[in-house]
Amino acid sequence: MTERYTVGKALALAAQSDDKAYGVLLERGTLELGFYKPDGIDPQQPHTQDEIYIVQSGSGFFVQGNDRQPFETGEALFVQAGMIHRFEDFTEDFAAWVIFYGPEGGE
Repeated sequence: MTERYTVGKALALAAQSDDKAYGVLLERGTLELGFYKPDGIDPQQPHTQDEIYIVQSGSGFFVQGNDRQPFETGEALFVQAGMIHRFEDFTEDFAAWVIFYGPEGGE
């Protein structure tokens, strides 16, 4: 049977999580599929795995290391393991699918 992950289910899981911003939909091996909807600020710290963000909605700026670039709905953003990164000045409707994968330390 095919697993289906809707935005509605993802938003509910994020809202019910401890931090009220990130919900996990799937874990399999090193893969984790999550959904991220921060409220006003993005407090995240570097992660131990490589990750991909797929912007579901909204726009703003994405900071990665010393680089700060605009982002918008529909974009995919790659972050290597251990890299400082965050979303800044994002719209209220900002939300992104998040895919963590691979070994700790990145590929």
